[in-house]
Amino acid sequence: MRILVTRPPEDAERQAEQLRALGHTPLIYPLLEIVFPKLTPLELSGVQGVIVTSRNGLRGLQANQSFERAKALPLYCVGEGTAELAAALGFTRVISGQGRARDLVPVICHAARPGDGALLYLTGQHLAFDLETPLIDAGFFVPRVICYEARELLPHHAERLAEILRQREINGIILMSPRTASIFARIIKCFKVEEEARAITCYCYSEAIAKSLEEIDGLTIAISSHPKETELTKLIGAASIQETALAELERALGKR
Repeated sequence: MRILVTRPPEDAERQAEQLRALGHTPLIYPLLEIVFPKLTPLELSGVQGVIVTSRNGLRGLQANQSFERAKALPLYCVGEGTAELAAALGFTRVISGQGRARDLVPVICHAARPGDGALLYLTGQHLAFDLETPLIDAGFFVPRVICYEARELLPHHAERLAEILRQREINGIILMSPRTASIFARIIKCFKVEEEARAITCYCYSEAIAKSLEEIDGLTIAISSHPKETELTKLIGAASIQETALAELERALGKR
């Protein structure tokens, strides 16, 4: 299958390699780009741990002068992908959730104590889930630092994506965040390619991402059973097997 990869360039090629290993043909077409602002050294005095909800949070931390000191602290991250990058960067105390930000809240409450210091929360400008409020309600001090910004790419990129749909160049598209899904839905409506979009499968990392597509009627949506990249890859693999089986059945029926 030909599958559109919409992640920012920092992670798109890695996901494309996973698809190639399954025999698919990935087309890398980011809908967002990640920008890292220059920040003063992070204040880590009185900090008992660091929270990141994406690899980009780690990349923003890596660019900061306080990075080496931060590696000595416990790191709380949303899922396995971020945890793998954290380990590769040298963090030795990595506590991972199950792939969704809301699932990380009880993990943090179990592993940390409010009286032991602040939890430094490194995020992008846009949040898919508010981690601060439930942690504050649990008694934690959670200072938030915006260490990256996810910006939409230029309008002509949107026009090119609409043309890809019109030309039936893809069988599916991978959507890894509610914001990316919202951008995709907006492109569909803006360029009036609803019918073409219904001909492909939207592979969504989570139910929250699928909800961002609800305004477009009739889309074929497949949701990962768990918000993990390995589960999403399995979902795509299963869809490929099913599509191959249907194609073989159609050929067999055509020979009769």
